[in-house]
Amino acid sequence: MIKILISPLIALLISQSIKVFLRLRKNKKLSKYHLNKAGGMPSGHAATVSALTLSLYLYQGFNPLFIVTLIFSLTVLRDTFLRRKEVRHKLSEILVGIILGIAISFLIYII
Repeated sequence: MIKILISPLIALLISQSIKVFLRLRKNKKLSKYHLNKAGGMPSGHAATVSALTLSLYLYQGFNPLFIVTLIFSLTVLRDTFLRRKEVRHKLSEILVGIILGIAISFLIYII
């Protein structure tokens, strides 16, 4: 059961770490601005909600909680997609976030 919580947290941690690494690599230094900047590759929102939804499905199956989580996740992904120009997200960043969340959920499920 704890893996349902661990998967999205690890997805968020890894997605944010990738962003910091890519910004550091691009700018050769890291500032508070770069740490607080919205958007970037991959989308942390997409990684987190996709990991949460898949983990819940893998461990508990298709039930009312899964349906609520799926609706919540689709709403977050929709908002992330529609507001991507405001928060500097590209479609590719959202898709990579989803793939990352799915991959992490499967890896934790297998372990």
